[in-house]
Amino acid sequence: MQDGAFVVRLVTLDDAAELHSNCYPMNTPDQIQTLINQSLEQAAAGMGAHLVAELNGVVVGTVNLELNPHGLKLHRATVTGLVVSQAYTRRGIARMLVQACRVEATKLGCTILEISCRAGEPPELIYPKLGFIEYGRLPMGLKESWGAYREYDEVMYYMPVLDAEG
Repeated sequence: MQDGAFVVRLVTLDDAAELHSNCYPMNTPDQIQTLINQSLEQAAAGMGAHLVAELNGVVVGTVNLELNPHGLKLHRATVTGLVVSQAYTRRGIARMLVQACRVEATKLGCTILEISCRAGEPPELIYPKLGFIEYGRLPMGLKESWGAYREYDEVMYYMPVLDAEG
C-alpha cells in the first residue's frame, strides 16, 4: 500500500533497529526483536499482521493486528502498538496504518477491529478521527507497571471492517 512517498508494508526482522529508534525508544532492542518474532509467528499462523510505515526507506510508524483466538470472536481483531514517530505526526500515517489493518483484517476474515487507550491521553481524541467508535470504559482498567505506578481508565473502541479497499 502506497501513498506519495509513504509506504505501508509487512514488518521484517531488519526493521528492529528503526522501530527502536523511531517508534519504541523506551523498549530494549531485545524486546523489539521478540515482538517482531512473535508477530511473524502470528502472521505465519494466519492470526495477525505487523505493519510498518516507511518514508524513503526509513520506518516512521508501526501497528500490530492480532486476531482474537476465541471461537466466538474469530471475526474480531485487536489493533495494538499504533505508533507514529513524533517527527512524522499529522501527515496521515496513522490513518494509512489503520486502513492497512482493515485490508489485512479482511484477508483474515475479520469484520470488526478493536483498539483501546488510556483515558485522558491523546489517542482518546485521535481514534475517533480515524473512524473508531467508543463503546465502553473500564474504570482503572490499565495499570502501568513501570516508573511511577499509575492507573488509568481504559477507553475501548471498535471499527467495522467494511469496504476496506475504499
